[in-house]
Amino acid sequence: MRHTKHYWRAAFLVILGLVAFFSFRALLIPESFGKFGYYRGDNVEEQMSLPVSFSKNEACADCHEVAAIHESGKHKTVQCQNCHAPLAVHVVEGEMVELMPIDRSPKLCLRCHRKLPSRPQDFPQIVAQDHTGEFEQNLKSGACLECHQPHSPSL
Repeated sequence: MRHTKHYWRAAFLVILGLVAFFSFRALLIPESFGKFGYYRGDNVEEQMSLPVSFSKNEACADCHEVAAIHESGKHKTVQCQNCHAPLAVHVVEGEMVELMPIDRSPKLCLRCHRKLPSRPQDFPQIVAQDHTGEFEQNLKSGACLECHQPHSPSL
């Protein structure tokens, strides 16, 4: 019995550590955690209270004729906001507030069309140097648009 003192001390420290861990855990984890899954349930209401930034492609079609070209082209499944800014930058409460920024960089196009082994073989992919004769980092803004119509491209 006299040689078991260190076992009791170790057991006491383990128990004390577990009590401290679960106490701090109870204080740090919000009450709504796990309400809708493995995240904080109150976040749903917080996200819903934020102003709407993005929209469906139909919102663009109200004013832009190019939407019809887009809708019949190969990019019809790509949302406008993937290449342009969010709708809220351009229109607020039905009124145009500024021109829609347009990203003409080859980097944007190559985000989807750069040759990667993980992409399906039938998906249009390029190696920039083979396709244009230039290294990817040397391509100038608008390089892809010289040959391709972005709303309905043909590769």
